Amino acid sequence: MSDHEFYEKDGYEYARVSTILGKTMPIFHPDRAKGLQIWQEKEPNYQDILEKSQRRGTLIHFVVEKYLLGESVKHGDDQPTLEELLYHNIPAYMNYLEPLLNEIKEQNDGSCDLWPGLAERNILLEEELFCPYGFAGKPDIRLWWNQKYTIFDWKSSRSCREEGVEKKRKPRSRFSEGFVQLCAYALAHNINSKKTGEYPPVEQVGICACYDWTEPTLFLLQIEKIVEFANEFIERFSVYQELEDSAFPRPIIDF
Repeated sequence: MSDHEFYEKDGYEYARVSTILGKTMPIFHPDRAKGLQIWQEKEPNYQDILEKSQRRGTLIHFVVEKYLLGESVKHGDDQPTLEELLYHNIPAYMNYLEPLLNEIKEQNDGSCDLWPGLAERNILLEEELFCPYGFAGKPDIRLWWNQKYTIFDWKSSRSCREEGVEKKRKPRSRFSEGFVQLCAYALAHNINSKKTGEYPPVEQVGICACYDWTEPTLFLLQIEKIVEFANEFIERFSVYQELEDSAFPRPIIDF
C-alpha cells in the first residue's frame, strides 16, 4: 500500500482526503467513474495527458505562491526551469490570473490580530490539516475573500497550444469532486478552529478554473452548500473505513 495514501502525525496515520474520494467515487458516483474509464479507453495518450496535467498544476501553484508571497515556501526543492515554464505555457496562465492575484493581495494585506494563527499573514499556503475524525489534507490556499475566510483551489485546463484542445470554459459541474474535497478541508478547519480559536471559521470555498487563453472563472460555494458537500464526504469516509477494515486515525505500525 502506498505511503501517499496517508498523512502521519504524532505516531498516527490519517486517511488522505484525495484517496478517500478516489476509492469511493465508483460507489457514490458510478457514472463519473464510468466516464473516466471510457475516456481512458478512447484516449491512447491518456497517461501522458494526466502526467502533463499534474506537472502543469504544480507549476501554477509554484508561480502563484511566488507572486503572492515573493518566495517559494513549499516548492523550494522543486525549482522549475524557464524552459519548463515556457513548455507548459505558464506565463500565459499567469497573464490572465494576475488581476485576481492582485485582488487577493489587496484583500489580505497585512495581518489579522483577531486570530493568533494569522498574526504574521492572512494567507495560508499548503498548510496540512489534520481532523480529529481521522482524515487529513493540504488545501491549496486559505485567505480572506470578500470579507469571508475562504479555501481556494486552482484547477488548470489543458493549454490551448496543445493539439486538439478546444477553447472552451469548463462548467461548475466538472468540479463536483473538487468541491467535496474542499468542503472536507473546510470541515477539518472549522472543527479545529472551534476547538483552538487560532483561525477564523471558513465560510466559503472556491475553485478557480485557470486558462491560458482567457480570464479564469471563480466558482464559489457558501456555507449551506459546504455543509451539504461535507455531509457527503462524511458518508464516503465511513465507507472508506469499511473498505480498509480500519478506523482512523490509527497507530503507525512499523514492520
